Amino acid sequence: MSLTPILIAKLSRVDLDVARRALSTANSQDRLDESRPAEFSRGAGARAYGMALFISRRPVHFYAGISGLILFPLYMLWQFVPGLVQWGMHAYGR
Repeated sequence: MSLTPILIAKLSRVDLDVARRALSTANSQDRLDESRPAEFSRGAGARAYGMALFISRRPVHFYAGISGLILFPLYMLWQFVPGLVQWGMHAYGR
């Protein structure tokens, strides 16, 4: 099972079936200016369809952005924890 429909479902707050349908509809489009189905015109379905279009057309950008969302908090912890340890050593005199 691919991670892509799960990410679409979680990020756009739709069911997994709707995310799979949006992804398959986006993958089956041949032209950029094709009209979208009515179920993907408003609300969470439109978010899922837009994300599916973006993923199907620019997968590297999407996965780089998702990895950045994960790596940035880790980087911030990496920067924050040594300063916290230094402060603790200075404050408690070790």
